[in-house]
Amino acid sequence: AAAIFNHQCSTCHAFGGEHSGKVLPASEAGTDPHGAQMWTPDAAQAYHDYSKPYPWAFTSFRSTGGYVNVPLDAVWIRAPYLHNGSVPSLVDLLSPPAERPKVFFRGYDVYDPEKVGFVSGGLKAERYGFRYDTSRPGNSNGGHLWGTDLGAQDKKALIEYLKTL
Repeated sequence: AAAIFNHQCSTCHAFGGEHSGKVLPASEAGTDPHGAQMWTPDAAQAYHDYSKPYPWAFTSFRSTGGYVNVPLDAVWIRAPYLHNGSVPSLVDLLSPPAERPKVFFRGYDVYDPEKVGFVSGGLKAERYGFRYDTSRPGNSNGGHLWGTDLGAQDKKALIEYLKTL
């Protein structure tokens, strides 16, 4: 399983990976570009200005045109996935975008150890969560195709490995 991670994910998501901690242009990631487009230089400055009177002032926001590749430590508890939270589980993330849930419920904090994410469907998820519709602007669950072409056994092995990070 570590070999699958090293081949599929480590360049962008392992500590010390060649692209880890670096910005991936939104167009290259294939994910929804709205978040990257929102972060104009003026928007970053507005956050900096807002926080000036506080001891925790923001100082590092900047416009990048993309998303930062982050290490995957504790990824098992960081659902939902992608920069906009448009994919409810790791199982869904490793599925082609056309097979990912189009509508689900976010905010119900019951962990799903099989799909690796939070329970995002059913009566309780509907009651305690909020409806997330991926067809709305800024909510697209497309992109991040890495790992979607793995076979079922390799996907399962990769997910089990990711649980250990």
